[in-house]
Amino acid sequence: MSDFLPEDLIQEILFKLPIKSLVRCTSLCRTWNSLIKSPAFISKHLQRTDHQSLFLLRLYSKEREEQYSLRLDNQDFNEHMQLHFPFESFESYFHVIGSCNGLICLAKVIRRFTVSFIFWNPLIQKYVNIEPRILGHLYSFVGFGYDSRANDYKLIRMVNSQKSKFLSENFPKMELYSLNEGSWRSIPQTAPLRYDTDQHFSSAFLNGVVHWIANRADQHEGIHNVVLGFDMSDEIFLEIALPSCLDNVRPSCLSLLVYKESSISVCQASFLSSVQFHIWVMKEYGVVESWNQLVLTFGAQGEGIPRALGIRKEELLMEKKRGWIVSGDLESQQVRDLRIWGEPFHTFIGSYLESLVLLDKSNATSYGYNSNGLAA
Repeated sequence: MSDFLPEDLIQEILFKLPIKSLVRCTSLCRTWNSLIKSPAFISKHLQRTDHQSLFLLRLYSKEREEQYSLRLDNQDFNEHMQLHFPFESFESYFHVIGSCNGLICLAKVIRRFTVSFIFWNPLIQKYVNIEPRILGHLYSFVGFGYDSRANDYKLIRMVNSQKSKFLSENFPKMELYSLNEGSWRSIPQTAPLRYDTDQHFSSAFLNGVVHWIANRADQHEGIHNVVLGFDMSDEIFLEIALPSCLDNVRPSCLSLLVYKESSISVCQASFLSSVQFHIWVMKEYGVVESWNQLVLTFGAQGEGIPRALGIRKEELLMEKKRGWIVSGDLESQQVRDLRIWGEPFHTFIGSYLESLVLLDKSNATSYGYNSNGLAA
């Protein structure tokens, strides 16, 4: 067929195929194999505007099983597809660091030590295993994101082998992993990094920047909370001021979330006669004056304060103390039980975009497909 149709038309036809069908097409002929696995095709496929709106849901069962699925962005958060988890988790536990362009970043932890990181695309059944250069546990925090300028996926990691009482004395070791380069490199420091966080695996990636809630130490102003960012393209840190009422709140009581794929939000929960979520939304990303507060209030249900998981449309997704996931409408103030359960404090929810990322990487390990590109 490629002898009779222009290549541009062939590409448009292929773009409309599901991911698994595209993987199968790589075995039909060398021309299609080269086309579909080319970085240009993979990038153009990502830029399509007709991608289905999906969410990645990670649950942890009572039997210590990792359960991953894709969910539809509809009222009931229905399951779209279950994902096969190919990694051994008998003695280990996996943290989901983030998801970007169909690539999921995991941290494999054994006895509180991060022993490896994984870039995983479950739809094409490929992954890259990444061994850290520096072993670290309590005093490290990480972030994952996309460098659009270099078309590269990066992992930033900061490790303090010993934590000083004074942030002004902290010189953490900082390293950056580049998927394109396939290796780690150090990020030089000319001054102490006066930031700390106790949300070691909690981050939000948006607009090319990975964000954390962090403490900042200032010689004159003392310690206060800020949003710490790391620009994946320029490879520099940046700081965004929080509303003053959040300056001295314990960071573990705050949740940093992506808001409608256009900005960031910070959630703080309180519990008096009822549960309240104060959700501060930065209406215009990067403009401190645009912080705006939304409030979600619902009656006490004897289960303590829920944990914020994510925001979709005008709803806040939360995990109740016993592990049930509920959705709170920010306009109507109605809370709905989504009838989904996982072990408490292990659930992850994040937006997901189906993609071919990793298909062109020779250092990626394949599983579940035989040489013909069909499921084994």
